[in-house]
Amino acid sequence: MFRINIYVILGTLFFSTLVSYYFNHSFNRLIWINTLFSFSLMLTLLGGMMLVIQGGFFSGIIRSFRLFFWKTSPMKQVLEEIEGKREDSSPYLLSFRFTFPFLYSGTSLLLFSIIFSWYIS
Repeated sequence: MFRINIYVILGTLFFSTLVSYYFNHSFNRLIWINTLFSFSLMLTLLGGMMLVIQGGFFSGIIRSFRLFFWKTSPMKQVLEEIEGKREDSSPYLLSFRFTFPFLYSGTSLLLFSIIFSWYIS
């Protein structure tokens, strides 16, 4: 997992350098640190969203919607009762491989960009 964190950090540093150079056509530390801050913030938010989904926060909402649509459709309800099917009570869980590498890398780059911005100003 440490290797994935290093790859994500290096990729984010490289990509932020390319994007800041592409839009400015010269290397400026302030523009680079702002771009790095934006990318690391997006990386942290993406990791946080994956953590919330992975934790099963929305499984109750999804189960409630399924039950609501099952109750409002009498034809479907009758067919499922005849067939002997029951509503599945299993939680809706997903697992992501890059949840914690995105969180760790994004947070460390976010802190680095904040500290470096204080240093250059």
